[in-house]
Amino acid sequence: MEPRVFGINAMVADMEALLRRLVGDDIDLALASAAGLWPVELVPGKLEEVFLALVVDACEAMPAGGTLRITTSNLRSPEGLAPGDYVLLSVSDTGRSVSDAVRAAIRGRGKGREGLGIRLAFEVAEMAGGHVDIQANGEDGTDVRLLLARADRPSDQAELREAAGLQAGTETVMIVEDERSLASVAGRVLSRLGYSVHTAYSAESALRLLGELTQPVHLLITDMMLPGMDGASLARAAREVRPEIKVLFMSGFSEESLRLKGAVGPGVQLLEKPFTVDGLAARVRAALAS
Repeated sequence: MEPRVFGINAMVADMEALLRRLVGDDIDLALASAAGLWPVELVPGKLEEVFLALVVDACEAMPAGGTLRITTSNLRSPEGLAPGDYVLLSVSDTGRSVSDAVRAAIRGRGKGREGLGIRLAFEVAEMAGGHVDIQANGEDGTDVRLLLARADRPSDQAELREAAGLQAGTETVMIVEDERSLASVAGRVLSRLGYSVHTAYSAESALRLLGELTQPVHLLITDMMLPGMDGASLARAAREVRPEIKVLFMSGFSEESLRLKGAVGPGVQLLEKPFTVDGLAARVRAALAS
């Protein structure tokens, strides 16, 4: 998936219905989108992945409810950054505030730190010439601020996604992904779309869970590169246990490159990473219908 120029406001607006499903009834969702927001140039699916990870982490920080605020704005030469124009995407919550230890981990690029989508946020900031800033508001929550460099050309409005309803379902799916933040985001999205979701972080634990579950599992969604047994081997083993199960592979490589390497054959269902929310929903429905 190639980078393109697009507007963050359009991305947030397209995802608003899903966001309201994600936050549930106990969390108030407040959106404040700046008029005339400048465009950014990035892989859209990557920004969606980070954005959803931050939203999920904010929700998990508010188990008793609270307010989730999503804000966008234009900033000219903010303090501490190289001179220039930046676009701000802020995700703030009123849950438990990050500790001094967590702030130290954030300054160390979040290595070994689960939650907050910090590592993914730093990756996106680097791609777009930006910065990540975490502000702890005492006991009143945390504000995660992602600043991205303004694109030097206008967005292609013709490429913006239609704000159509996402494809939902009621089947049972199993997600196998060792990147826990990605597994969490994908699982939460599919759960809110009506699916029953089970998650495993290795092929071995996935096979153990498949053997323990008594209900049908209609779809296995697995990364192709897993520690130990890889995704293709997992799919073969899963079909020995459950011959009727459908499989959707995930990979950071394109379908064309995987076919050239002989890693996938004709008829294999593949979801390229990073993926958009509607891309995930559509690929799941296609795999189930295959």
